[in-house]
Amino acid sequence: MGDSGSDSDEWGAEELVIPSKSDAAQEKDEEDENDDGDWDVVIEKKAPKESTSQSTPKSPGEPMIIVDITQLDDNVHSKFDRNSVNNADAASAWRRKIEGSYEKYAKDTQLLENGTVIPCGSSVWRDALVRLRDDRKGHYFCPVFSPKK
Repeated sequence: MGDSGSDSDEWGAEELVIPSKSDAAQEKDEEDENDDGDWDVVIEKKAPKESTSQSTPKSPGEPMIIVDITQLDDNVHSKFDRNSVNNADAASAWRRKIEGSYEKYAKDTQLLENGTVIPCGSSVWRDALVRLRDDRKGHYFCPVFSPKK
């Protein structure tokens, strides 16, 4: 474009001034001397408010159950994504069946003993579900709430 004899990588290299560490330290000292304190800000730390929810234990909420659908039906699982199910239609059918017979499943001693049905509370089920997904990888768990009265 311009001068055909010059190398394109060298343009402007002579204009670039990189200050040495001693120059930067000298400029910092000069800035500190000129500091008049106008920008000093005092930040007061406030004591955190005490929350009543932290001091009282969280109630478990309404009774409910979490059901390991994979133990009831091997064709329903979450092997590929812990937050989903491979067969949504079958999982939904199982959920409706369990909701329709909630008391039967919630009190079935064999299902309780082998861990297919896990009693829980409505305020803590999300944390329990995360733990179950970690403990039993590939299993699909369905929260089932007790029917409204």
